[in-house]
Amino acid sequence: MKAANRQLIQMTNFAFSLLLIPLMILFSAVGWAHHGNFTYDGSTVITIEGEVLVFNWTNPHSILMIQTDNGDEIEIEIDGPSLIRPMGVNSDSLKPGERIIAYVSPSNRGRSDEVLGREIIKEDGSLIRVSVAFARQQARENLLKADSVLGSWVPDRTNLFTHVASSASWQLTQAGQALFDSYDSSVSFAQAECLSATAPTLMMYPTVNFLTQVNGYIEINADWMGASRTVYMDGRDHPVPETSYYQGHSIGHWEDDDLVIETTNFTENSIGNVFSIASGVSKKIVERISLNNTGSTATYSFTLTDPDYLAAPVAASYEWHYRPDVSVSSEACDLEVARRYLEE
Repeated sequence: MKAANRQLIQMTNFAFSLLLIPLMILFSAVGWAHHGNFTYDGSTVITIEGEVLVFNWTNPHSILMIQTDNGDEIEIEIDGPSLIRPMGVNSDSLKPGERIIAYVSPSNRGRSDEVLGREIIKEDGSLIRVSVAFARQQARENLLKADSVLGSWVPDRTNLFTHVASSASWQLTQAGQALFDSYDSSVSFAQAECLSATAPTLMMYPTVNFLTQVNGYIEINADWMGASRTVYMDGRDHPVPETSYYQGHSIGHWEDDDLVIETTNFTENSIGNVFSIASGVSKKIVERISLNNTGSTATYSFTLTDPDYLAAPVAASYEWHYRPDVSVSSEACDLEVARRYLEE
């Protein structure tokens, strides 16, 4: 299959995997798919005014119910706490009784009472960013600087979209291509079961990655579906190949101030390399996290190999932002909320 064709299908499947968040940054003219149907018209922006009825603060996405002046009740789907807390939103940002103007995208399913939120303007003029894809970029200057790669980091919110788009040019084996061609998001959609992606995709989400060192290991808490990774720093080897883990088995070491992580022993995973591209038990990823000179950013780079599904290694680098002002969310993934859009 040509890369362009694979990219189109990749966008469709990834759209569902991100719970219907429109991809404006790279593909603004393309809507996001859900079970093969375009759920929202991401190229269209409309405004609605009304009063907040309910703000349902849940992962993996939240729901804002408002009542317009003519009495209509409209459900606005917005990103979940893990995604919008780094943009300054919390459970008290929108309260029942408040009047708002909502910038939204309409449904493509003929549902006038169901829209996708982009940004919210409150009566005092404050802006509430409710979409990592559609909200305007937030100007931010970190006054606090990191002195190591430990601590709270938030990947740049373009990382995930760029990563998925780049996978259109990855070289796949025959088995990888066959699985890609047969990929069905309605069957393989792990996030509808509150299962996270694995590295490197997991490390691209614009959620908090909190790295802390405890005794002989480093714990990476990625604020997405409760995912965490343990990086053993005590010099141990990987277990025998027959032993496997969903997030793999990670061993690490320091090279000056850089944290280098090698992860193997992954379980077979239908979205293990990226959405629509599976991974096998021979998957291996080498990651490096390097503190940049300013101390306000770090570079996350990786080299991914998987002889079962990738015909050539994949390597890339992305930027993380130091964010000591945010922590890992206490909001667990709500299975009922995660599955709600599986129903037509």
